[in-house]
Amino acid sequence: MWLNANSKELQWFLESAQVYWEKNLPRPADDAVILVEAFHQDIRVNLRNLAFANAIRRLHPARMVVLTGVEEQWQRTLWSGFDIGKVRDVSQAFAASEVIDVWDRVRKMTEPGAPDQLLLDYTDATYCRLAKVPSLPEGYRDRADYRLRHAYATRLFKLYQGLFEPGNVVALVTSHVDYDQWGLAVESARRAGVPIIHTQQTGCLKAYGLFPENDTGTETFRGELTRQIGDVFETQVWPRREELKPIAELVAWRAKVNLGRPSWWRGGVTASVDLNNPAERARLRSHVVDRLGFDPDRPVVTVFNHAVSDALGTNRELFPSLADWFSDTAAYAAEHPEAQWLFLDHPSQALYDSTGFFDSVAAKYKKVKHLAFRPSATLSKNALWSLTDLGVTVRGSVSNELPAYGIPVIQAGWSEWSSCGLSTVVDDQDAYWKTLEQSITAIRDGADLVTEEQVRRARLWLWLYRSGTDVVTPLVPQWEVWPADVLLKTMRATFRHIEADSDPLFTAVERMWTRKEPMLTRTDFRT
Repeated sequence: MWLNANSKELQWFLESAQVYWEKNLPRPADDAVILVEAFHQDIRVNLRNLAFANAIRRLHPARMVVLTGVEEQWQRTLWSGFDIGKVRDVSQAFAASEVIDVWDRVRKMTEPGAPDQLLLDYTDATYCRLAKVPSLPEGYRDRADYRLRHAYATRLFKLYQGLFEPGNVVALVTSHVDYDQWGLAVESARRAGVPIIHTQQTGCLKAYGLFPENDTGTETFRGELTRQIGDVFETQVWPRREELKPIAELVAWRAKVNLGRPSWWRGGVTASVDLNNPAERARLRSHVVDRLGFDPDRPVVTVFNHAVSDALGTNRELFPSLADWFSDTAAYAAEHPEAQWLFLDHPSQALYDSTGFFDSVAAKYKKVKHLAFRPSATLSKNALWSLTDLGVTVRGSVSNELPAYGIPVIQAGWSEWSSCGLSTVVDDQDAYWKTLEQSITAIRDGADLVTEEQVRRARLWLWLYRSGTDVVTPLVPQWEVWPADVLLKTMRATFRHIEADSDPLFTAVERMWTRKEPMLTRTDFRT
């Protein structure tokens, strides 16, 4: 992402940022430190981390230490354009005291890997992601690349624990919480009782926070957030549903025409849903089922495949892997012709799977007439929303989007919104199969599986995700402000012409930080 930035534009940006932060940050009075992760090659990701960290520094003066670097496999698989020199320049412009090349240090360490279950879990998940495989290959423990991955995890964990050991770390600010280079820093912070801020790659500035006072230690980082987000929704958002209804309806319309993520992979006419009533849906549904060779009088269950190597085991899931869930669901579907089953691949399948997993499952059932396997990009949202009578996922965003338009969803796991009452979240595999069977029977009998309350909750969630927790600040341009030169020029203008007093970023971060809230909010939900 850096390679497209004009060198002069970058230099002007750096000079403006340096002056701005020099004038707007207090000097540390003690040895307090904020650790900030900068492992991503996209400047927009790093800028969110740095801006949030500096907002904390205005409340708790501290030195900022930036963790960066790139390892060979990460570079080959994802970060081909990573430029540590430019990361260092930007970090220093944002008043970083020190920039640590984590991977340079890790490569120089010699500690052997130990059979610690935590390290094994992170090694497994990282290995699958970097190899783009849905599950670990046979004999993986003896593979040289796996042993190297585990050695790296051991060294990373020791390095991170050493950074937290002095007890002077105020916070960890990170864009990711999974895999070895991010997740082990998060684990170290949790063990040290340090607040963790997890910024998001969407909107202007979105962030979640896990504070040690609210961390039960019984779930993963994501699992802890699922519970806390559900509590905020239930106590501060749902009670204000009448007041919020007009803006929630507007945001639901925006989501309907895809003005924003998480459905970032759909653009243009295929992203728009303009069905206005059941009659329009019925007419389009008749056309789509005919394309698929389905019977219009039988229910259609749409199963949404995941990025099968992505962040394995980072929240509650009912199956050993996302691939197991998908293949087992296909096997179940083959034996249940009372419904018709549409299996869709993930829109970024190639970025997460090098094994042809989806195609292999599709080939196994190609002769089963009541099953269809399709690339997701071949169906417009109009077609998909008209066709689907029941959606099935583990943690996909369809579990908050479909209910907003009256389509029921079953989740075989947790996502960040799973405690908000939008979908049917099942607790174990037996309940999953039973819920599938009961739901199909109910649809065949003409029952409506989505209540009006679930629709309202889903639309309120869309408002919360896309608006209520998205802080609009000139210090962090909207994610879609791109390409790089446009972004840098926009921020340069901010640094040169906008004063820091009363900036929404600083007000929102202060509210979240002092109250130890699990999410950054645009306004005070308590008033």
